[in-house]
Amino acid sequence: MAKKHDINLDFVRAVAALFIVFSHFFDNTGLYEFDTAFPIKLASIGLRMIVGTCVAMFIMLTGYLCSEKKLSARYYLGFVRIYITYLVCSAFAWLARAFLLHEPLGLHRMVSELISFESIEYAWYLLMYLGLFLMIPFLNLAFNGLESNKQRLVLIGTFLYLSILPSLLHRPVHLMTVWWKNLSPIAYYFTGAYLHRTRPRVSAKKALGLLLVLVAAFVGIDVLLLGPGGEWTIDVTRHDHYQGYVTALLCFVILQNAGADRFPEKVQAAVKYFASLSLSIYLLSWITDALIYPRFKAAVPDLNTQFWFMLPVGLSSFLGAAVLAQLADWIIKPLDKAVRGMLEKWIPALRT
Repeated sequence: MAKKHDINLDFVRAVAALFIVFSHFFDNTGLYEFDTAFPIKLASIGLRMIVGTCVAMFIMLTGYLCSEKKLSARYYLGFVRIYITYLVCSAFAWLARAFLLHEPLGLHRMVSELISFESIEYAWYLLMYLGLFLMIPFLNLAFNGLESNKQRLVLIGTFLYLSILPSLLHRPVHLMTVWWKNLSPIAYYFTGAYLHRTRPRVSAKKALGLLLVLVAAFVGIDVLLLGPGGEWTIDVTRHDHYQGYVTALLCFVILQNAGADRFPEKVQAAVKYFASLSLSIYLLSWITDALIYPRFKAAVPDLNTQFWFMLPVGLSSFLGAAVLAQLADWIIKPLDKAVRGMLEKWIPALRT
């Protein structure tokens, strides 16, 4: 029996894609790095903390959806669509770099970039995800092999201790766990798997209220630690920071319980559409960012003024990337079908 499609998870994916593009607004303008007006700096770091949950939510969504995957030859076929998406988006990026940005490219450089996932600046996520993808069947053996949800919480807690806890101590003190902080994707994966197993029903309004209170508290903590004139390109926007974990978990729970299944049909259709293109939107937003932000900063050089253009500029980049993603999807789908068909023909084990 086929599983019923859960549009609430589509809503998580679509909003995470939107958050990714909006997080690039801060990266491209540097609003919390420079000498902006203090209220704008506070608002910037708070908003960046929220939209910066995007990648963490994608990893938790992977845990939610993939926690029952088992080791098989066919499992590895799942990466074909992702890699083809990367190849097609890389071709779009090369065209943009060559003809719009006038960047010199050679065959050797293109092949090197393709292998190292550097053909698109934002493709670092795929480099991380590939490692997670290879581990998922084995992570599931550990997670599902435990006897109770209490034991699974201990498993999550162990990875939080290894990857997130060092952020509580900041720079002056290091624990032995500092060597393991890059395990944070596994902590997020297990968190998503736990949410899938327990299916907690939480009031989205209450969770939203808690999120706003905690973000305000986190910003206050950062002000006390760094001072009003501190460098705000700090750890709070990293995925191995306790503030990032807490905000990402709350954002995921809020979106999952927001009742997307009760949205009007046209809104649901839009959610499904953007969710289906989320990876391509993310990758191709590098092109729209590269075209929009230099012109935007030239037209609006004042950082304090730039803040008030976040919504239209971010939406412009997102919608532009969505148009490119649709063009790419018309290539990706038939190419994916053809490659999968050939592989299944050549390797019988992939058919089952």
